[in-house]
Amino acid sequence: MILFLIACPFILSGCAGSSFFTTDINDRQIKKPVPKLNVVIMPKQHTDLSRYRALMIPVFMAGAQEQHWGQSVTNLVRSVVLQEGVFGTLELFPTNNPGDQEIMKQARDRGFDYLLEISMPPVIEPSGDSEGWVALHLQVISVDKGYSLWRIYGEAQLIPQPTLHCLMGQRAFVPAPSVGQGIVSITRQMAMVMRQ
Repeated sequence: MILFLIACPFILSGCAGSSFFTTDINDRQIKKPVPKLNVVIMPKQHTDLSRYRALMIPVFMAGAQEQHWGQSVTNLVRSVVLQEGVFGTLELFPTNNPGDQEIMKQARDRGFDYLLEISMPPVIEPSGDSEGWVALHLQVISVDKGYSLWRIYGEAQLIPQPTLHCLMGQRAFVPAPSVGQGIVSITRQMAMVMRQ
């Protein structure tokens, strides 16, 4: 009996293959989400926005999403746009409640060139094996002329990764991309498109 217990791990490792017991879950590379973008409006010629000042309106959370969560999304999107160097200056407007004309007037009076508006449809969280998604609508509006220079819609799927199992028990799993990761990936893609 003792001989059988000693030989059991060697038998199992021979049946399962040598990499079965040596693969470390931490060695797996987490795949970054790749968003899908639809550019609805874009300038006829390249415009280097990094020379201009923009006023960002806090993200509007569509549907029944809690508006205080919009502040976190606003900060996340703003930090990515600043990191990517899309605009020379990007200041945040205190609220997204005033009418469009009032915001445009204040932006013009304060010397801004563009207005950055972003809205976020309701998030569908992944559940079990079901996919989820997060999306953003971005619009860059010329303060002087009042027309949209850019209008971009982006969405990222949030797909949970399955749990890994082995013969000796369950191993840790790599979590699915989060809503925040989806927002960052969409914003980075939008910034890349606007810088081209």
